[in-house]
Amino acid sequence: MHKRWRRGWGLVACLTVIVGGCSSSPEDFVRLRELPELDTLCQSAQQVVERTGMRFELVVHEDFNAFVKSKAILDGPNGPQIQQFNWQDESGDVVGVSCKLKNESHLNPVYGDGTAGPAGVCQDLNREMFRLISGWVREPAYKEVTFDADETHTDAGEPIIGGPDWLLPFRMTYVDESGALHVASKAFVQDFGDPRYQNAPERFRGVHYCHFVEPGYLAALLNGDKEPGAIVGFEIDLSKWSNSNPAQAD
Repeated sequence: MHKRWRRGWGLVACLTVIVGGCSSSPEDFVRLRELPELDTLCQSAQQVVERTGMRFELVVHEDFNAFVKSKAILDGPNGPQIQQFNWQDESGDVVGVSCKLKNESHLNPVYGDGTAGPAGVCQDLNREMFRLISGWVREPAYKEVTFDADETHTDAGEPIIGGPDWLLPFRMTYVDESGALHVASKAFVQDFGDPRYQNAPERFRGVHYCHFVEPGYLAALLNGDKEPGAIVGFEIDLSKWSNSNPAQAD
């Protein structure tokens, strides 16, 4: 099997995750009551990053090439659909999760104003998972944890302008000279109404792609049971891929 379909809506349903029940306030969607399960993490990401209680089917890919080809879409076989791929370290433990999400710029015109947004950033979910985990850690291995603000540039400093750039390998966790633990993320956002890409198919537009630290790995880091230095991403050989999207938004 190359992918797993998640038809249970899990953590996306606002009644199950938002303290105090459903609310129309965008900021209420940011706060989770419990850590996401690995197989539903991108559903939580859709909620937190795009500030929405809308339900999405999640496909968890085990095959990287299938994930590359996949898209966050509204017209999936069972309705709106988002995509997930898990990154493992050399020991086989999952250290990072990549999500292809739908952006507010596509959701609101289709389903009505207020369905989503205003959109946040990928690090919003990383920070929220840290908030929950840090409450359980009695003797943290790091006195300071920093969530790097720059999500839109590659490690080489180039702006992320498409899926292949977003998938380039980067170091998700590292320790600086002061001993602070850093958690990095990379994002690709393409506004549905961007006039530069109006001729591109809808499946390429209105997307928000994110890389997240896996919560179990983050907990192990804070407890001192795992070392930082996780690498997430893979460089795609573009000569082997055909892509009709002018923004190369895989």
